[in-house]
Amino acid sequence: MKNGLMDKWIILVLYTLAFLMIIEWLKPVSELTDTGHISHFYGFIALSLLFGLLRVPGWIGVPVKVVYIILSLQYVFHGKEWLTGEALKITLSDISRSFTFIGTGQWMEISYPFRTVLFFILLWMLAYLIRFWIEYRKSILLFFGMTVIFLSVVDTFTTFDASFAILRVMVIGLLLLGLLFPLRLAAKNNTRLPVGSYFKAIAPLGGVLLLIAVVAVLLPIKEPAWPDPVPFIRSATGAGDGGNGQGISKVGYDPDDTQLGGPFQQDDTVVFEAFVDSRQYWKMETKNTYTSKGWIQDSDEPYPEVQGSFSGLIGGQVLVPPRKRADVDMYEPLPILPYPYGFEELQTTEGFVYEQEVDTGKLTLNSGEPLNMTYRTEFVPPEYSLKELRATQMESLDSIKFEMDEYLSLPEEVPSRVKDLAQELTADAPSVYQKTQAIERYFGRSGFVYSREEVAVPKEDDDYVDQFLFETKRGYCDNFSSSMVVMLRSVGIPARWVKGFAPGELNRDDNQEKFYTVTNNQAHSWVEAYMPGVGWMPFEPTIGFNGISNINFDIEVAEDDAKEPEPIKRPENKKKQEQDQQPAKRKNTGDSWLLQIIPDWLRSWVAVSILAGVSITMIGGGLYTTRKKWMPRLAVRNSRNKPEGWETFALHYEQLLKHLTRVGIRKPVGTTLMTYAKEVDRMRGDEKMSTLTAVYEKGLYGQNEINQDWTELRKIWEDLIIETTG
Repeated sequence: MKNGLMDKWIILVLYTLAFLMIIEWLKPVSELTDTGHISHFYGFIALSLLFGLLRVPGWIGVPVKVVYIILSLQYVFHGKEWLTGEALKITLSDISRSFTFIGTGQWMEISYPFRTVLFFILLWMLAYLIRFWIEYRKSILLFFGMTVIFLSVVDTFTTFDASFAILRVMVIGLLLLGLLFPLRLAAKNNTRLPVGSYFKAIAPLGGVLLLIAVVAVLLPIKEPAWPDPVPFIRSATGAGDGGNGQGISKVGYDPDDTQLGGPFQQDDTVVFEAFVDSRQYWKMETKNTYTSKGWIQDSDEPYPEVQGSFSGLIGGQVLVPPRKRADVDMYEPLPILPYPYGFEELQTTEGFVYEQEVDTGKLTLNSGEPLNMTYRTEFVPPEYSLKELRATQMESLDSIKFEMDEYLSLPEEVPSRVKDLAQELTADAPSVYQKTQAIERYFGRSGFVYSREEVAVPKEDDDYVDQFLFETKRGYCDNFSSSMVVMLRSVGIPARWVKGFAPGELNRDDNQEKFYTVTNNQAHSWVEAYMPGVGWMPFEPTIGFNGISNINFDIEVAEDDAKEPEPIKRPENKKKQEQDQQPAKRKNTGDSWLLQIIPDWLRSWVAVSILAGVSITMIGGGLYTTRKKWMPRLAVRNSRNKPEGWETFALHYEQLLKHLTRVGIRKPVGTTLMTYAKEVDRMRGDEKMSTLTAVYEKGLYGQNEINQDWTELRKIWEDLIIETTG
C-alpha cells in the first residue's frame, strides 16, 4: 500500500486520529460485556497502525503480530504461569482443537482463547481497512458514519453513556474528513503537498472544531421534546427493560413449583439492587424431587443453631481477601434472601440473626417476616480447574450413591425416550464434567426456542420434561433447567434444580460505579450438578444465558496471588467517598489513561527483555538487508567531515568498489581497474568512473600530489555512489 504523495508526518496524524476513533468501539465492549484486559486490544491496534506507518514488510510484521497475540493469550488465560512451556502447549492445543470444532460444525464448543484470537484477527482486518481508507481512498466517511450509528444505538438501548463519546467521535471524524479532502485533491492532480503549508491550511478547521466541542460541553442540555421511544419498542417486542423475563405462570419468585408451564405476563418491578463489581447469579433455594409436573422439596435438613449475627453500620472493617462484597438494597419483600455463589457471611444494619437450611440453601432472618432492607453478603467466587473437572470419573460416584439418592431419584412416569436421549448424548463423553456439558449444550443446537408465550402446560398423562424435549421444544428457563436435571439423573449424575434471579441489568451511579438492577423479570432457574472431588457446580442450559462458572484453563492460581477486591461504594457514603477520592482521581487521570493503552504483560521485565531481544534481532536483520541503501549515504555524510587529499580520496574509491560489488556490478577476475571503470561508464552512459580511476592509478604510482581538484573529485564520487544506490 504505497503512496508517495502523502508525507509521513501527515500519515502519523491521520493514524493517531483513526486510533482514537477505533478505541470508541472498544470502550462499550469493555463495559457492557465485562471484558477484561482491554488494553491488549488497544496495544494490538496501535502496533498494526505503527507497522503500517513505518512500512514494515509482511515477513516481519506478521510474525510479530502473531507473537503479540500468543503472548496476550498466555497472560490473560494463564496468569502467573504465562511464560511456561506447559502454558504455551495448552494454548496451542486449545487453538488446534477449536479448528477441529469449526471443521465439524460444533461452533458452541469453541473455547474462549480461540474466540479471543478471532477478535484479534477482526481488529487486524479493521486496522488494514483503516490504512486502505486513509492512504488509498483518502476518505473515512464510511467508518465515521458507522461509528456514530454504533454509539447511538449503544447509548439508546444499553446502559452505556455515549454522550461524550459521540462528541469526541464527531470532532475526530470531521477533523479526519477535513484532513483527507486536500490530500484527495492532490492525488487527483498528482501533486505533493508541502507539510508546512498543509498544516497551516488545516489549522483553522482544527480551531473551529475545538471551539464547537468546548461550546457543546459548556452549554446546558435541553430536555427532549418527544418521549423516549425505547420503552415502547421493548414493550412491543416483548423484551422489557431487563430483556430476561422468566417465570412460572406468575412472573417473579414464587415458592410453589408443583405445576410448571404456561405463559406469563412481564413485570418490571424492581426487586433489589446489588452493588457488586461483577455479574452474579442470585441463588435462593434448591429443590430435589421431580414430580413429572413440577418440583417439590421432599425433605428439609434442620437449620444449624446459629449461622451468625452482625450489627453496626455497613462499611466497617474490610475482611481478609479473597472475599468480595455484594451490597443489596431490597425494594420488594421476599420470604427468603437472594445471595451470590460462594456465600460465606451476611451483615445487616438491624443486627438480625440469619439462618440457612443445609438441604435447600434457603437464607432467612430471625425476624420471621419479609423485610425491605439493606444487607451485605460476603462471598468467595468459586473457581474450577478444567484439569480437575476433566479428571472426574463416573466410577467415583458409585461410593456416594446412598448420600446422593435424593438427587438421583426420578418418578416412574418419566418416559424411557428421555433416558435414551440422555444416554445417547453422553455416550462418548469420558468424564462426569464432559457428560454434563454435553447435555447442557444440547439445547443450543437442537432447534429449541426460548419463549415466554404459548408455552404448553402438561396434561394429566403428560410428563413436563418429555413434552418439552420431544413435542413443543418451546419454553423458558424452567423447561430447560428441569429437562437437564432429569437427563443428568438418568445417566447417574446427581443434580438439583435451583431457583433465584439472573444477574440483572448493569447500571452505573453518578460516580460511574457498577450496580445491577434486578426485577421480577429476572426470576430464573438453573442447574447444579455434583462433580466428584469438586462439589456442586452451576450449569446454565437456558438459551440466551451465559452462566457464571469461572473456569481456570488447567493452570491453578495460588491463593495469595488473588487480588483484594475494592470496597463497594454504598449510596449513603457517596458524598464522603467523592470528597476523599476526587484529588487522587485528578492526579492520576493521565497516568491511568496511559497505562490502559499498555498491555499488562508488556510491563513485565521478562516480557521487556524478550521484546528487546526480538526488536534488536529484527532491527539488525533489517539493517543488513537494506545495507545497499543506507551504507553509501552514511559514507557520503561521514566524508564531509574529513580533510581533502589523497588519503581521503583513496579511502573513498575503495568504498566505491565495495559498494559496486554489493549492488551487483562486480569486477571480473584479471580485469584492470581502468577496463572495469570503462565498463561501468558504458553501463551508465558517462565517464565518472574512468575519471576517478585515472586519479586513483596515478596516486598508486606516487603522483598523488600533482594538481588535483579534490573538491570536484569528491563531488563526482558522491554522485556516483548515490546514483548507483537506486
